[in-house]
Amino acid sequence: MNNSNAINLRLLRGGGPAGSSCAASCAATGLRTVLIEREKFPREKVCGDCLNPECWPILRQLGIDQRVRESSHGTLASVAFIGLHDRCIEIDLPQGEDAEIAIKRSVFDAVLLNRAHQLGAEIRETSTLTSLEKTNGGWKLMISDAFACRAQVLVAADGRNSTVARLSGLLPHIAKERVALQAHVSLPRHFGNKVVLQLLPGGYSGQAPVSES
Repeated sequence: MNNSNAINLRLLRGGGPAGSSCAASCAATGLRTVLIEREKFPREKVCGDCLNPECWPILRQLGIDQRVRESSHGTLASVAFIGLHDRCIEIDLPQGEDAEIAIKRSVFDAVLLNRAHQLGAEIRETSTLTSLEKTNGGWKLMISDAFACRAQVLVAADGRNSTVARLSGLLPHIAKERVALQAHVSLPRHFGNKVVLQLLPGGYSGQAPVSES
């Protein structure tokens, strides 16, 4: 599908929750939709393993709420905040069908991306946006796998260090880089069904059970 000129084309950069949800919604209304994703799913993603109750209406609208509930996850009963001097405040979270849960991004994001594909969106994984040009009719894009595309609407859902923003000259100057690490390890036996956010001298840490076992 080289040099596509479909005027109804919606092109999205980024296959995370925002990009996949948008792609699924566009495709469901009959719009021709292409999603460009740099990685190959399923893939892990630093942070973002918790879904708050506000997500459930969107997941129901996309028709995947039960699929998410059937995936391995942990139901969260409370959130604990620990300060620099170990002072702790713990707050109960809403319970019931729309309770907050913790689920691996590799699982959750793959469910969303697959739903976008099922609804008719074209998914192009392991593809990197290399050039971007604003035209009178929308956008002209070149992808790393020699895929050229013209789109009426472009959605930049590619995160804080957005490639679309960088190619458009919209990224602010980064004064100081930060480092984020993620790992899936066994939690202490009595950790409980909660998410813990702890402030540290150089940043913060977060822990949550992403499965019931």
